[in-house]
Amino acid sequence: MKNQEITNIKKEYLKFTKLNKPNYSLEETNCDICNSKKKILLSKKILWGKIYGHMPVVSCEECGYIYQKYKFDRNFNKDFYAKTYREKIFKNPTPSKNFLKDQKLRGKLLFDFLKKNFNIPNKGRALDVGCSVGLFLKPYENIGWDCHGNDPDKGFINYGKKNFHLNLSDEQAENMKFKKNFFDITIIMGSLEHCYDVNKVMRKCYDYSKKKGILVLEARGDPQSTSKKYFNHNHYRYFSLNSLELIMLKHGFEPVLTTRYPITGPSRKGSIFCIGTKTKKKINIKSIVNSGKKKESLLSIKFKFKYFELLNKGKI
Repeated sequence: MKNQEITNIKKEYLKFTKLNKPNYSLEETNCDICNSKKKILLSKKILWGKIYGHMPVVSCEECGYIYQKYKFDRNFNKDFYAKTYREKIFKNPTPSKNFLKDQKLRGKLLFDFLKKNFNIPNKGRALDVGCSVGLFLKPYENIGWDCHGNDPDKGFINYGKKNFHLNLSDEQAENMKFKKNFFDITIIMGSLEHCYDVNKVMRKCYDYSKKKGILVLEARGDPQSTSKKYFNHNHYRYFSLNSLELIMLKHGFEPVLTTRYPITGPSRKGSIFCIGTKTKKKINIKSIVNSGKKKESLLSIKFKFKYFELLNKGKI
């Protein structure tokens, strides 16, 4: 039954994305946070562009983390974001004026927020993982920082390099290479949902961060539409405030601020943020989850979605 489900999903999704290499593989996955195999089905179908397609979304029974039950291999992930993502999502291989304006504003708002509320040095190094055209880095570059960004979208990377003269690389985050203890600030603005191997990316962020270096995570946390539209095909995982903290703790960052407060302005409704600092403290994530301190129950997840669906129907 499972093998047939995998075969059907693979056939239909590859047709949808127009990536028809026969050697792509699709496999069942475990929880990224606690590695538990125990999962509960939340939704069978999710949004594939403008249609609904079969791609089960599950919740980990142990910690409440929400993710897609199956995952394509790394080659598919690379090809999708390099060749197909902008066409399927934005219908345009180059950034629009509104997109550029929004990224520039959001980057400035984040910079001002960190400067006001966190101990940022006058000179330093910044990294943007999944940077798109890279405009989140501009405020740091403007004050003389050494800035680096990466994204698998070659078209947007080239646009940022050509038009804004930014130091960007078209590569998957799993492939980035820097010196250890190199960056003062690392930002990942809505890109962890898209990574092939979220744990490898987080391990690298830890290695490359200086002692007490700042990590900023943004995620599409609270659904502002029906659950099926919230569960969309190009987000492989769906973070909550709790699971953002868990992924930070697992990889050696101490959460300092976890919030729904719109740090980067109102243009991304439903965004959530977790800002933490690198620590030498080793965390056994299993012990935290098993103690119940950081577990999100299935019941709380269920009623979160029910609440937002009632809200969007105008019933509350």
